[in-house]
Amino acid sequence: MKKIIILVLAIFSLQSCISVRVNADVDSRASFSNAETPNITAEGTFFENGVKDSKWSNSNGSNWTKAKFENATGTTYIKLKTKKSLKVDFRSVIHTEGDLAFEIIDVNKVVLYASNADTEEGRFSVNFPKEGEYQVRWKSTSATGNYFLEWKEK
Repeated sequence: MKKIIILVLAIFSLQSCISVRVNADVDSRASFSNAETPNITAEGTFFENGVKDSKWSNSNGSNWTKAKFENATGTTYIKLKTKKSLKVDFRSVIHTEGDLAFEIIDVNKVVLYASNADTEEGRFSVNFPKEGEYQVRWKSTSATGNYFLEWKEK
């Protein structure tokens, strides 16, 4: 019985450590950290033809994505899936040297939003016209820096 209690306590301790790590991974600049997004799901980080960078790191949450990179060249994206037509507020924080652009596109590659700023902190809204899959795409050329993007349903 004593071993079971110790095992249960160890599991709860491990779960607490994991929760702290996940919560700590949210960017300190987050404004929408408590936002619920029941009609949007985010999926993965994908690389189109790979990305040239020896120090790429990124992480994603249910309503945010961020990355840090050095001398990166290539295209990376996340998928956003909407359950219905909706308007979404975004907030971006970008600090880079080199070229970094991002866009939000639909499955037909129609651009819903685009930005070419190397350093930017801003808010914008995007209308997702229907249920479906969309991509947030980041295109970099010899870029060093970081980005953070978060979203919430309007």
